[in-house]
Amino acid sequence: RLGLERQVTLARSPSDAERRGLLARAACVVYTPLAEHFGIVPLEAMAAARPVIAVNRGGPTETIVDGRTGWLAAPTPAAFAEALARVLGDASAARRMGEAGWAHVRANFSRTAFGERMERALLALAR
Repeated sequence: RLGLERQVTLARSPSDAERRGLLARAACVVYTPLAEHFGIVPLEAMAAARPVIAVNRGGPTETIVDGRTGWLAAPTPAAFAEALARVLGDASAARRMGEAGWAHVRANFSRTAFGERMERALLALAR
């Protein structure tokens, strides 16, 4: 109806290979669950250097730095449309946001980051 069939892909539970392909082609990732406790999708998107637009509730608020690694939007069509317009309207800003997301995931959610936090916690317990 809106002529977006070639521009928008809705994917539900894609395989690992499908997800890699989708992320490689994506300008951004839109994540809409209202009651997600954590949500791995925003992290996967940022790890692929893609900006994320997600609802401003639950897990995304713990993983997305609003305006830097993605956008946290009110759960309304208008708010998501505004965030999409920002991302799609400025390719260089979207690229910078994707790069910031990649760095954010690497610094805070990678195996290395997790291991370092675990080591600090265990050392603190041993004292």
